Amino acid sequence: MHVRGYIGIFGALLVLTLVTVGVSYLQLPTVPTIVLGLAIASAKATLVVLFFMHLKTERAMVYWPLALTVFLFAMLFAFTLWTEMDHITL
Repeated sequence: MHVRGYIGIFGALLVLTLVTVGVSYLQLPTVPTIVLGLAIASAKATLVVLFFMHLKTERAMVYWPLALTVFLFAMLFAFTLWTEMDHITL
């Protein structure tokens, strides 16, 4: 990938960061704000992983441990939310 591509990805990350800040000023309810913020953060993380960590051109063998990590993180996150649900007030 040439420098121009990296600058484009940097620009996309910058725009997504500004969108995240803009969403915080929209005064949306809590749940949609969190979902939207996590969606934007996931998009940014995907860009970083694919382009700056060069996983876009890796073999499929690299994706299995990555998929397992994502799955285990999601389960840990879901379990934490499930156990703490009685403390959360929306």
